[in-house]
Amino acid sequence: MSAKSDAYEKSIADSINVIKGMKAERPPGDTSLSDVLITKYMDKSTRAWVEVKMGHSDNLSNPRVFYKDNKWQTTYQTPAAKEAVRILNESNQANDFLEKISKFSGIPLKSIKIPTTQSGLKEEGAVPLFVMKNYFSQPGVNRYITNLENYNIGKLVTEHYTKGKKEPTYYMQAGDDFYLISSTNPLKLNRGIPLLSGHGDFKVRISTRSQFYEVQAEIKITNMPNSKYSVAPGTIKSNPFNQEKK
Repeated sequence: MSAKSDAYEKSIADSINVIKGMKAERPPGDTSLSDVLITKYMDKSTRAWVEVKMGHSDNLSNPRVFYKDNKWQTTYQTPAAKEAVRILNESNQANDFLEKISKFSGIPLKSIKIPTTQSGLKEEGAVPLFVMKNYFSQPGVNRYITNLENYNIGKLVTEHYTKGKKEPTYYMQAGDDFYLISSTNPLKLNRGIPLLSGHGDFKVRISTRSQFYEVQAEIKITNMPNSKYSVAPGTIKSNPFNQEKK
């Protein structure tokens, strides 16, 4: 997490904390949970999580995957991770990448491994970091190894946050827009808050770092709905926590 996003999450919590009867906090970092936890002072049994994104172009989920034993796999248990694996294993584009990196590296296709951790690079058959860097430094070589167009990202992300987190998340602040994630509304906020929805390209990208490379899905909604509600700093929109559902 960057210092900038960390500060933004705190500002969102602060915006909610000024609402009478609401307490918002940012618990210690745990990627299996969302960013801001809200409880009601008069009803501490009512609690809800808010996922915070600085803008609409942020990844809504970015699970890591790897290639081993002739198939794409993941250690993540989330719906987004499982879908990334399914898409990769059915992708002609991903198969084409495997054939080309096999030929480029000299590692037989049946033995090749594409790890996503530094320790994985030590395994026999793993494509070395310098080889992967050299492969992607070639003109015209795309770091995206699969791209499924016009995918229902909204549906997948809803499953990711409501079923794939340690505790379900039912709200999101993205840029200057506030959304419901599914029709579940534990804080009984205004009925006019839009549901998170939309389509986009489901992509998987390989990024090379100084000591290893990562294979991650990029899951973004191309056009998120407009919301009349927001808790972003300096917003002129309505604060959803000021208008409870009657």
